[in-house]
Amino acid sequence: MLRDLTMKSILLSFLCSCLILTACAMVERSGHRFGTARWSSSDPLSIPYDVRRAQFKKGNLVTNPSFEKGRLTADGAGNKFSLDAWQPVGAHVRWIRQPSGDMAPGEVNSGSHAVKIIRDRANEGDAAEGVISDYLPVIPGNYDFTFNIRLMDIASHKRRLGVKLYDAVEIKVRFYDSNRQPLKPDALIPARDIRIDNSDKAFVFSHFWTIEDLPWSRVRGKSFTYPFSEGDVPDATRFVRLFLGLKGTGTMWIDDIDYRYSKWNFTTLERFQPYFERPLALAEKITPTPKSFQRLSDLVYFQAGNPGTPPPLIVLPENPAPAEISAAALLRSKLYGNGANSSDSPGPEIDIVQTPGQGFSTGGTAGTRLVLSIGRNRLYQRLQPDLPRQFIQDKDQGYSIQSERVGNNHIVFLVGQTPLANYYAATTAAQLIDSDRGIYHDAVVIDYPDFLSRGFAFRRWRHPDEIQRDLDNIEEMSRYKLNKVYVKYIPADKSRRHPDPVYLRGIQQAGKRCAASGAASLAIQVNPYAHFKFFPSAESLSEDERYLWTHSNPDSLALLKDFFKLGLEAGADTVMLRADDWVPHAGRNSQNYTLYTIEDKNRFVNLQNAQSYIINRLKEWIDRDYPGTRLEFCPPWYSNDFINRAEGKAEIYFKELTFQIPTDVAIVWTGPAVRSLSIDMADIRRFKALIGRWPMIWDNTLYARSIASKHYGGYTAHYPGKVRMCNLFEPYDTYRPQNFQAYSSGGHIYINADAYKDTYKAKLATVADYLWNTSAYNPELSMWKVLCQTYGAACAKELLYFNDAYYGLYQICLRLEAGKAGKTFTDEGRTFIEAMSGSLQEIDDAACAGGTVVQELEGLANRLKKRFENLTHKQQEKS
Repeated sequence: MLRDLTMKSILLSFLCSCLILTACAMVERSGHRFGTARWSSSDPLSIPYDVRRAQFKKGNLVTNPSFEKGRLTADGAGNKFSLDAWQPVGAHVRWIRQPSGDMAPGEVNSGSHAVKIIRDRANEGDAAEGVISDYLPVIPGNYDFTFNIRLMDIASHKRRLGVKLYDAVEIKVRFYDSNRQPLKPDALIPARDIRIDNSDKAFVFSHFWTIEDLPWSRVRGKSFTYPFSEGDVPDATRFVRLFLGLKGTGTMWIDDIDYRYSKWNFTTLERFQPYFERPLALAEKITPTPKSFQRLSDLVYFQAGNPGTPPPLIVLPENPAPAEISAAALLRSKLYGNGANSSDSPGPEIDIVQTPGQGFSTGGTAGTRLVLSIGRNRLYQRLQPDLPRQFIQDKDQGYSIQSERVGNNHIVFLVGQTPLANYYAATTAAQLIDSDRGIYHDAVVIDYPDFLSRGFAFRRWRHPDEIQRDLDNIEEMSRYKLNKVYVKYIPADKSRRHPDPVYLRGIQQAGKRCAASGAASLAIQVNPYAHFKFFPSAESLSEDERYLWTHSNPDSLALLKDFFKLGLEAGADTVMLRADDWVPHAGRNSQNYTLYTIEDKNRFVNLQNAQSYIINRLKEWIDRDYPGTRLEFCPPWYSNDFINRAEGKAEIYFKELTFQIPTDVAIVWTGPAVRSLSIDMADIRRFKALIGRWPMIWDNTLYARSIASKHYGGYTAHYPGKVRMCNLFEPYDTYRPQNFQAYSSGGHIYINADAYKDTYKAKLATVADYLWNTSAYNPELSMWKVLCQTYGAACAKELLYFNDAYYGLYQICLRLEAGKAGKTFTDEGRTFIEAMSGSLQEIDDAACAGGTVVQELEGLANRLKKRFENLTHKQQEKS
């Protein structure tokens, strides 16, 4: 009841705001009515919801986006032409028509037409040539801009200066007011306190030296990387024009232009509310989403009113693998739900067997309605069911679920390519069991993952109790089909050369737990530079620090092996050598990484030679003593942003390092930024060109939008008006290429987050949903179904109501800290506090949110309330 009242108060406040906005002076322009004084890209809630929603529903604002509509006006070679809604700029622009068929030359990405620009010569003062769109009506807000592009032999038109491409590829979003007059395009990057040209959307190409051949790639137009709020238009913008062209030399093809109002103009609550009253289909409830799902009829396997109902039976292979034993235990626990085996209505024991009775082969009855058959056991071999094996035969983790009727028995075959795949079949089948009603929702499932290695992290343990909680999370995350967990070693005492007892205990217990479950593998990360300070200067190191670990000292290499050996002896099948964040740098530039002892410099000359020596010695040792172990390496320059700031040193480092190390050593990359909310094919191909292989993605994005640090932060640090977009239960929500798994080191990925908190368990569940089935992934739907599965739909709503109030109060605090005073802010803040308290009370009363989520949210709420009270107290003192 309290939540209803407080939410009504918030709704009333919102409606009043909308009435005030609509009462503002309005101007009619091109079919739009614009609130000329109040609407702002930096504050989406300044624009009425209906207006934002209408703009979003328009989708792509570009007319003739793939240049299919046009006509030749002179010669037949496409040299003179006109295009609907576009104008060519320059004499070297062509309209290409490509015939269909396998032998087509690849000059068109989709449809039958594209635009091609060929420039053999380019002077420094020449304007770019390309195409420019008609005026596109817009409202203030955030926009996504993507296009398909192909490039060949691209070079700078300023080669005299020896510079990178810079603006050789020119992609622009030009801003205009209601009178179609150009607007100043500058925008602030708050984290760096500099203003940039926000109309320039070719940032992704600017740091190439040349581009010999970029095949057709989907690219996002952007002015900068995280934490800049990419896509915002100036507040006075009422029209935009898109320009795509070439200022340097070479050949450029463009196709499939898309410019649309993004979902980042809506609060978390606004984005999730469409799901509140929509029942989820059975297929939508499964996490991760299967590749193919066909629902059949339901089977009642237990009746609470008939305790004599024969129990289900679970059949295992002979000599089952640990993953198959885990599968059987999972199914039994799910069948033991509140309806089938509760204290109020106890059902019979559910047996797990390896050799079922002969009745199954003759059509007789074994006395049970439901049989769950795991893997190619004797029952499978006896009955030889006709399963869709052809769809998964080349998929190591692929599985199928299909049932057959044999007499009175309903046998569900859970068959994968490996024991781990059998476990994955069970994790899906478990979600088809409604234990409250004793029903199995029968379905045919054909499934396999996109990413093969789906890793997350353990917490950095400081106390033995933390170890146990982390170990218990392995099973929970395995049910979401995450299959690798990394132990990170960063010494708590930087002067120590040996691991502390908590770490030793944790890694040993983690190895045992992974081996026992069979559903997760262990990986270990070691950073031999971690005894230094964060981003240390080589000149500032003490002698003790400098010589605690070096590249040329044999004892240092032995020490590094000892650290890895702890994980390898515990059963780790992956080791990651980290050289991130703690490697010393020389001089003023923190990206000028360097050797830091005279002995290392005399022996190796430079960092790449020294690190390749360490990598090669580790590789030789691992291949000899621990064959089959994967070696991963995180370099000092692990993002394109770091490379950009290295003044050319990073490119030389990678060219020389990768020439010296084996090609099967995975090289880690976080994307264009440390927290890369957007990665496109131009970003990836630039790094691949440096390292000679596809990188392994290290993903830091689960906390990117809500990180509060002024140096690193996103909305909560620099964009008060956008804070309501944040989500404590944020799903994995990034821009990634189609078939992303093909560009990440053979389908390996590491998500830098642990499952220690309930909020992060939910986040990682959505990560698992994406990594398993990238093409079917929907961030909001994924988080909604995870919250419903975990807490029930009623509590899921309350959690999102709490989130909305929490970030509403967070926004008030940011505005108070910015010096904005007034009773309105304090009154709104107290309303949000009441709403948070109401939601927490509703969740607690319903007892629907188990675990520690209520305590976690209470802690967050209390800290934020204290921040608000301190700010209002200071405001009162000033007044």
